[in-house]
Amino acid sequence: MRYRRALITGASRGLGRALAFDLARRGVALVLVARTESDLNVLAATLRERHPGLEVTTVVSDLCHAGERDALLDRIDTGALVADVLINNAGTGSYKPFLEGTRYEIEQAVTMNATVPMLLAHAMLPAMQSLRRGYIINIASDLSRRPLAKMATYVAAKHALLGFSHSLLREAKPYGVKVTAVLPGIIDSAFNGSTEGSKDATWALQPSELASQITALLDTPEHLLVDELAVHPMQQDF
Repeated sequence: MRYRRALITGASRGLGRALAFDLARRGVALVLVARTESDLNVLAATLRERHPGLEVTTVVSDLCHAGERDALLDRIDTGALVADVLINNAGTGSYKPFLEGTRYEIEQAVTMNATVPMLLAHAMLPAMQSLRRGYIINIASDLSRRPLAKMATYVAAKHALLGFSHSLLREAKPYGVKVTAVLPGIIDSAFNGSTEGSKDATWALQPSELASQITALLDTPEHLLVDELAVHPMQQDF
């Protein structure tokens, strides 16, 4: 493997958890970031049991909370946390009319879906550029390219994340650093109050299957680049 350690946000469940399992199978050391300590501890213990000797670091952080987010960024800035792969997976959103959302919910959606990925990339990119090796994978959405009523703030933030990804790529690639925006369709996860495992695979992406498509990006030859990856279940309208 060209890449040795991955930092994953939103790592304790859903797609983040599936990414952790898939990367562990590949022998990639992990820095797992999520809000819930108990879930992180269970995941880390399972990974270490399945893959003895695997380096797994857990970071409990609510990335919407400025103090907790800054503590994580400081650890990256000082070199206490190092990774050559960043997967900005954490996200939040809700399906309801724009005016029914609170100001806090609007701010939280923009922060988690757009600002946090930018800040983490800003913190981690210097080391990647120095190594002339790195990969930033931003989990956006197929809504990054189309509108949807009752998800205006989420859609706006994901549009921002897509624009950021493509623009950052043009700055990073001269240093050997790749950036890919992933645009998945409906995922069988707990997003927006859903229950993970409740959706049929024909119309909702299974986290483990989507994870394998994403981690395969790390196998792309050094001279090739996937700037954008869209993945949909066969029966989803989009």
